[in-house]
Amino acid sequence: MAKNSGRDENKKMENTQVSDLQAIEQIMVSSLQPVNPRPEFVEGLHQRLIDPMSPTVRFTRRYSSQFILLILATLLSGVIFFITASRVIISLIREFKLTNPL
Repeated sequence: MAKNSGRDENKKMENTQVSDLQAIEQIMVSSLQPVNPRPEFVEGLHQRLIDPMSPTVRFTRRYSSQFILLILATLLSGVIFFITASRVIISLIREFKLTNPL
């Protein structure tokens, strides 16, 4: 008996979910209007889909000023890090030699 009531509850939940989805779909149909694409877009898309040699992703080779600035900032911070790390290592070596005479 308990198995049947569980199945009934599952069916009710499924029916509720289906009716909720139908209600959402009706709201979307009434509020969203289809937009016709530009003919140039459709023609370009058609050409890309038909032509097997057409690349799917096209990269531009332009370097923006922000990208160059990022590279310069990265290089500068790397140089500063290298100088700081080498000075710390040198001072640790000197300190070790002064405190532990052999």
